[in-house]
Amino acid sequence: MFSPLLLVPLSALLAIAPHPLQTDSTADEILALERAMTAAMHARDRARLEALLADDFVLRSVPDVSRKAWIHNAVTLCWGDRSDISESRVRVQNGVAVASLVLTFYVDPLTCRPATLRSLITDVWTRHQDVWRLSMRHSAPAPAADAGVAAQYGLVPAGPPVWDVKGELSFLATAGNASTRTIGVASDVSHQSGRWLTRARASLLTSEADSVTRARTVTATARQSARLSPRAEVFGRADYARDRFAGIENRATLEFGGAFPLQLSPRHRLTIDTGIGFTAEQRLDADDLRFAVATGTFGYVWRIAPGTELRDDLALSADLQSGRNWRATNALTVTVVLTRLLSIKASQSIEYRHFPVPGFKRADSRSALTLVIALQRR
Repeated sequence: MFSPLLLVPLSALLAIAPHPLQTDSTADEILALERAMTAAMHARDRARLEALLADDFVLRSVPDVSRKAWIHNAVTLCWGDRSDISESRVRVQNGVAVASLVLTFYVDPLTCRPATLRSLITDVWTRHQDVWRLSMRHSAPAPAADAGVAAQYGLVPAGPPVWDVKGELSFLATAGNASTRTIGVASDVSHQSGRWLTRARASLLTSEADSVTRARTVTATARQSARLSPRAEVFGRADYARDRFAGIENRATLEFGGAFPLQLSPRHRLTIDTGIGFTAEQRLDADDLRFAVATGTFGYVWRIAPGTELRDDLALSADLQSGRNWRATNALTVTVVLTRLLSIKASQSIEYRHFPVPGFKRADSRSALTLVIALQRR
């Protein structure tokens, strides 16, 4: 009796049999191309990179990085003059080669300073007219040897809360030869819904000395903004202020404009607001003012460490009818998070009015140490 195996055509056996020499040769070719790619990055050889990458190349990310952007980074950032490839594996099937490897550079590409950066890379090479070209790449930080299943996952930062409510309280009192009391309260509420952000804030600061009120200010603001892109938004804002000790009985401003946030680095952010609006101001013992106003605000945030943030907001406004009636405010704050609910905030603010109410000074300064209570809902 003949074995069924003998009935299989010899050509079919050759088709399904492994070809170790061919597979090993292809794997060596792919690894040589991987080394050629890193060499081209060291040499900033754009032409060589253009030849190695397929026309539809993409670096998988969120969002994806295009071929053009990847090549630009490869020839403009710092990659040093050496790198290592280790833990390489290549699997080839039907004109597609999947290479996985650990790639190590010894320079920080952003700062050009010495550093060790190790990445676990998966590359998909496809055959184009008998030439291998890289179609897709995915890279991630190389996990520790004992990371286990946790190496498959990354910690995703929480997005902004839907509701964010903060209450602030500051209090200072003295007794004896002098009796003083200063109280500051404020509330800040924000609501995030898709591309819409609504914020409202109200504050009260009052100071008494020997039972006589020496200073009292009331402020309120509401802002509605819509995000057009990661770097642009439009907004409308209404402000109210009452500060009799600066000669202001009531001041109301309605403003519309655009905001342009810039993420300078993971720890540094700058936001520029520009707007135009109208202000109505009632002054004590002086003529009331009504004028069109142009505004500009520069907001800088520095995340010094996890839970510690420095913020500086500089706002300028100009009376479009009178050049001398311009104003500026600057608020510098440092916030330290103690727990999920409690924070401490130290602040210094200065308000300057180039055209003050007659009999009043141009500048006011306020310093405070505040306890902040925060409630969030996601």
